[in-house]
Amino acid sequence: MEYKTIACNLLCRFWLSIVLLTATVVSSTDALAGQGPIEVLRGMSDHVLEIIKQDPTVLDDKTRLRSIANEVLVPNVDFLALSQSVLGINWRKATPQQREIFEREFRELLINTYLSSISRADYHGQSIKYLPMRYPPNGDMAEVEAEIQQPNGPLIHAQFRMYRRVDDWKVYDVVAEGVSLVITQRSSFSTIIRDKGLDGLIAMLEDRNNKRNEQAAFKQQPATKQ
Repeated sequence: MEYKTIACNLLCRFWLSIVLLTATVVSSTDALAGQGPIEVLRGMSDHVLEIIKQDPTVLDDKTRLRSIANEVLVPNVDFLALSQSVLGINWRKATPQQREIFEREFRELLINTYLSSISRADYHGQSIKYLPMRYPPNGDMAEVEAEIQQPNGPLIHAQFRMYRRVDDWKVYDVVAEGVSLVITQRSSFSTIIRDKGLDGLIAMLEDRNNKRNEQAAFKQQPATKQ
C-alpha cells in the first residue's frame, strides 16, 4: 500500500505539472472544446516534456505555476464532481453554502498541496502515454488509461476518470496503481466529519489554506538589508 500511495502522489504531481505547463502551448481551453477524452488529455500534455527540457526553472516558479493553474487546470478539472464524490453522502446532507465553501477550499487545498511538492528535482525524463480506449465513453462518463514511464523508477499505470459537462470533458478523479485520489480523500475526510462535523472539516481546510498562503507570501517578501 505504501508503494501505491507514493505512486498516486507522484502521478498527481506529474500530471499537474503537465497541465500547468501546457499554458505555454495551449493559449485557451476553448481549443479543447468538443474533443474526445483522450484528445483533451493529449492536447493538454503535447510538447510538455520538451518545454521542461528547455525551461526547467518553471517548475520552481510557484507564482507562475499558480497563475497557470488558475488559467488552465481549474477549467479542465470538474471540481464540482470531485467534491461531490469526495464527500459522498455528506454532500447530500450539506447546505448550499457548505457545498460552495467546501468546493472552493478543497480546490485550493489540492492546488496548494501539489504546487508545494513540484520541483525540478522530481523530473528526469518522465513520459506519459495515453492508451487506446477499450470501451467508448458511456454517455457522459469515460475512463482513459495511461502509463507514466520513469527512467529511474517503475512504470506507473494510471487512469483518468472524466465527466462530460455540455460538450467539454473534464477530469474528476485520478487513479494510480489502483489508488483513487477521490477514495483516498473520502476516507480521510469521513473520519474528520465523524469527529468534528462538516463545518469542522471546512474550518480545517480554511485554516490549512490560510497558513499555506501566509507562508507563500512570506517567502516572496524581499530580503531586508542589514
